[in-house]
Amino acid sequence: MVKLLKNMLQRIQLNIFSVLFLALFVLNAFAFENEWLGCALLVSYLTVFGWEIGGVVTRQEKAILRWWLGAWVLLSCLMIALTASYYIWKVTSEVVYVTILLTPPIVLWMSRHSIHKTIFSHAHDLWHEARHRIAPSVWIVCSLAALALAIFFTTISTHPITDSVRSVWERLPPSVFIGLTIACALIFALLIRGRERALSLALLCVFIFAFVSTAAIAFPIGFGFDSFIHKATESHIAQFGTISPKPFYYIGQYALVLFTHHGFSIPIDIADTFLVPFLTALLLPMAWFFASAHITRKRSVAMATMTGLFLLPLSSFIITTPQALANLWTLLLVLACVPYLLEKEHPRLRVLFIAALATLLIHPIAGIPALLFFMFLTTDPSLQNPRMIKLNRIARAFLIIIACVILPLSFVINAAISGQQIKIDWSALNPIAWLGALNFQVFIENHFSPLLDLVYLLGRNTPLLIVLIATLTWIGYRHDLSRRFRALFLTALAILVNYLLMSTALEFTFLINYERSNYAARLLPIILFFLAPLIILGLGHFFVNLKTRPIILRASCLALIVAFAMSNFYLSYPRRDAYEINRGFNVGQADIDAVRVVEDWADGKPYLALANQSVSAAAIQEIGFRYYDGIFFYPIPTGEKMYEYFLAMNESPSRATAFDAINTVSHSENIKTIFFIVNNYWWEAPRIIETAKTSADDWKIAGAGGKAHVFRYDLK
Repeated sequence: MVKLLKNMLQRIQLNIFSVLFLALFVLNAFAFENEWLGCALLVSYLTVFGWEIGGVVTRQEKAILRWWLGAWVLLSCLMIALTASYYIWKVTSEVVYVTILLTPPIVLWMSRHSIHKTIFSHAHDLWHEARHRIAPSVWIVCSLAALALAIFFTTISTHPITDSVRSVWERLPPSVFIGLTIACALIFALLIRGRERALSLALLCVFIFAFVSTAAIAFPIGFGFDSFIHKATESHIAQFGTISPKPFYYIGQYALVLFTHHGFSIPIDIADTFLVPFLTALLLPMAWFFASAHITRKRSVAMATMTGLFLLPLSSFIITTPQALANLWTLLLVLACVPYLLEKEHPRLRVLFIAALATLLIHPIAGIPALLFFMFLTTDPSLQNPRMIKLNRIARAFLIIIACVILPLSFVINAAISGQQIKIDWSALNPIAWLGALNFQVFIENHFSPLLDLVYLLGRNTPLLIVLIATLTWIGYRHDLSRRFRALFLTALAILVNYLLMSTALEFTFLINYERSNYAARLLPIILFFLAPLIILGLGHFFVNLKTRPIILRASCLALIVAFAMSNFYLSYPRRDAYEINRGFNVGQADIDAVRVVEDWADGKPYLALANQSVSAAAIQEIGFRYYDGIFFYPIPTGEKMYEYFLAMNESPSRATAFDAINTVSHSENIKTIFFIVNNYWWEAPRIIETAKTSADDWKIAGAGGKAHVFRYDLK
């Protein structure tokens, strides 16, 4: 009777919160439209309803381990629901409002038979339970770590980068590394200690956010190139509810951004910029701890293994793109399936299927491997009917064969549908040639710069270290592990075969030469993500043995782990140093100024512009999508004919080349003007500028200090 009354009181608490939440949501959506109130409502939405869904998904997990699963499933369901709405009709503010208004009753109905504490009851119990005494030294370490992180964020926010640069490290002061290194060492020491888990997890979440959000904070205009296209697309869909033609992918990310924008009044630029860094910092540490707690079965050891997070290629999460979000969902899927791999029932397969489907809706390069992994899990031989052993083996072999070629095949099919050109070089399918092309020197390269050499030595060998740990762990524990762990290896090997095929046999001719390997390179971090459970197991064994070693050895291992993490931090962002020179320049204020000069100079008449990718990205941000005869008015993508004309103008600016570019568009578009934009950082810019002055009808300077020149050619 007492238990029944307690459960009823908890349900009343949830009902009261739901009513208050919906009331504030309606007021903010239709009256206030305040983004800060919207942020508070969004956090409350994910916290409370994520907690309740987590209680439905799994009844065995406690507190934060239950919450992250619920929030992850909730976000996945939102992606699926809004993507379905997009393809069936549109994604409008009304659709988002209905989705939010339906969430409380659906969650209440789902959890009606679930007996677990609400988050309010849990918070009440935590407040009144006996608190263990935390050593003063721990408080000092936590305070110093928090101070170092505060200095890090302050330094970045007070040094905004608005110039066109190749690397974030060209502008940020060295104190950024010093502050983050100190924070890293202190937090890792707390993790290896294995106590005060709440404090350690909170600090780790902030540290990971610092790790992956450096570019998002340092570049107020925007970072990279793809993000500008996705933000423009999201803005278009926010205004019109859809975009034509409807893409077959990316909608999963767009759905989340539009959900936060329409539902909680958060600007699209903010929602998009911080979506992946925020979700990475919030969900990834909890998911890793969830998996590690199941694998190691000791919370203190599980905390220590969280240092292994920084062996993973976290560069996937430094910028919000569909590929980055899909990679995050894939890694979370791998970590969430650990109880199932260990032959426990929670979370159940339907939860994994929801997440895999959501991943596919975000990006197929990660979504297809996620679905393949799910299929390998569900076709495990131990689950099959013993009367159909031979048929099961045939089906399993067929699935493996399909898995090894599915991604190249999907690119060929998509190219045929969209009219893009992809060449297949069958002669490249030569394993001997593959082995001959390997460059092992890259792993031990030396440029006689001690600190930089150490960074690249650790960073470039981290993938090899991951593979080594996973291999040794499998060899040592293969008799103790469930046969379900084979799904990890099968998926990783299938992706590796796909990578070899895409990087050798497929030629993406619709891309410029130096970008043609990008699609294949995206598979490499995904391979490592599927080894994460074995990494946890191997690190757990390592830290159990380390705790009995002398303190000098433990301190040395801590220093080495910190060195790996900070090397990963440096290498996660584009670089310009003795080892690598990033080809691309970030969008700067001069690029935006040049776009505005061109738009004002055109005076409302149609025109074309020849410029580099950064200026084209600025045009997308400032003007949006504008096409003439199916051709974008700036030269993107780089594999199109317009970009070839831009390169030809850089080689030798002339009226003939400019007019040939105009003639690529039908005369019915009535385009008589084309602009040629030269940035001062471009190769041989002084020569190009002086030559263009002799052939152009007119020219202007854009950007402070003449950072860009705009040349006008009129067809007479």
